[in-house]
Amino acid sequence: MKRIAVLAATFIALLLVLALGEGGGLSGPKPADAATTTWIWPQAPLFYTVPGNNGALTSTEFFLTPPCTNCWITRIEPDLIYQGDVSHADGTVANYNNNNTTDGVWLHHFVVVNTCDLTGRIISSGNERTVLQDPPGYGYYQAATCPDSSPATWTLNYHIHNSGINERHVAIRLNVTYQTTPLASAVPVWLDVSTNMNSEYTIPTGYSDKHTGDSGMHADYTMSVQGKIIGMGGHVHDYGISVSAFNTGIGDRRDDWICTSVAGYGSGSGLLPTGGPGTPGHPAAANGETLKPGYEQPDGLPPNPKYHIQSMTPCSISARMSVICVGDVIRLHTQYNNTSGFPITDAMGIMVMYLATPPNVPDANNNGTWDGCDTADSDGDGFSDRVEVSATTLANSRCGANAWPPDMDNSGYVDVIGDISMVASNFAAKVPPAPDRDDLAPNPTDGVIDVTGDISTMAGLFAQHC
Repeated sequence: MKRIAVLAATFIALLLVLALGEGGGLSGPKPADAATTTWIWPQAPLFYTVPGNNGALTSTEFFLTPPCTNCWITRIEPDLIYQGDVSHADGTVANYNNNNTTDGVWLHHFVVVNTCDLTGRIISSGNERTVLQDPPGYGYYQAATCPDSSPATWTLNYHIHNSGINERHVAIRLNVTYQTTPLASAVPVWLDVSTNMNSEYTIPTGYSDKHTGDSGMHADYTMSVQGKIIGMGGHVHDYGISVSAFNTGIGDRRDDWICTSVAGYGSGSGLLPTGGPGTPGHPAAANGETLKPGYEQPDGLPPNPKYHIQSMTPCSISARMSVICVGDVIRLHTQYNNTSGFPITDAMGIMVMYLATPPNVPDANNNGTWDGCDTADSDGDGFSDRVEVSATTLANSRCGANAWPPDMDNSGYVDVIGDISMVASNFAAKVPPAPDRDDLAPNPTDGVIDVTGDISTMAGLFAQHC
């Protein structure tokens, strides 16, 4: 079944969801600071009519009223619901009800865009319906007016499909949590393996690994912003294994995998792909998961049911790899194993990183370069600011808790039992799973606990005080 992508940005907020949402260990603002409202479009008694027999409804609507203004939106929970339908009560979730036969309506995708800035995507999702959850202290600011003083509005693009035999009446619902207390803004950086405006590209039959920089694909991404990654995730289509972001190590930066987001399918799905090489950034297979209701295609018959892709794993990023500096060059890799028997023309490979940017990241010497990219040693403790960020210590403090990189136990001096032996216990380990704190050399750090860098640096400081 062809997947239609009307806007290349359709999946941006979905990717943020996968990076920051449920399962990511992040929580929203305290209930006392937040309010929740329900935004439904179209508003009752209106509804969308989706024709049956594999019918679809695709459109874009402009100048919609946001759920709040002069507010910071911290959470959006999306859904497709029945509204004005003769067979279902208003508000009932619409997703392959009644064994997909009569009520096979499902949400292919939607995207909400701030009309004041058509690059300002707020949220998008597919039938995964995952929840957008900003990390604590961050939110999307929704103004009341645009820079030209016109009222701020939303644009809604949607594609709703109906595999059932009957037409159905539905609406898109967003449960929106917001607060009026100011929060820091998360800045999205969109990465796409395709050059097409709709983000689609063609994959052959069998295994493929397409990446930016390939002939006919998007160029590698040279960063024009600096900041700390606070969330990141990826998006692929059916038969997709994973999408990964690689820092190519331009200049004296270290090359390494920033994030690999792996697709998930219902266990036993005929669409669940295997066959990846199992190397860094290229998992051997997608994940098999407990089937979510409504994810089986109508033609997926036993013993090989076709369960659509239903998730992407969030990213766990080390302190070193969370640093983005101006001039960094990022390469995307996208894995598929297409067993359909014919080329697929609407594959996607997208990642979005959300950055905390100045002034919302530390700048110990106030020189305009955030500590993660700064080669200066602001506190004069012998370790540059960027090493201290990688080691999760303070760039503006020489002594004390988490102040001096080699002082693992915060005792004020370097000894064997409390400091050197602690790092030596992770000898030859990569970070992660070894802790960021153990990786304190060279400059910049290399993500490996070794003798020539980390252990020898600590041994050279043995018995010295901070």
